[in-house]
Amino acid sequence: MNDFKRLWKEGTIGIPVKGGKTDIAHYWAKVYDEPSEYGINEGRISKLTVSINGVDVICYDRGWDLEPAEDDQSAQVALAILLDQYN
Repeated sequence: MNDFKRLWKEGTIGIPVKGGKTDIAHYWAKVYDEPSEYGINEGRISKLTVSINGVDVICYDRGWDLEPAEDDQSAQVALAILLDQYN
């Protein structure tokens, strides 16, 4: 597998919300083998886009372009899961 494909991760996360519904978070992340000053919290994720129900809620490209809103629980949960898994 070439490095370009190996670095990119893509997937979905189901996030339970009130009323028995589920928000669907779709993500694309560029994840390096080693942490970097350019990564989120100086970690391994250097690029990240998260869309929830078709709306971009997180965008990081070696710096924050769109931080998750503090009151957006689904975005905060998605970010926490991704940081735990990849960073």
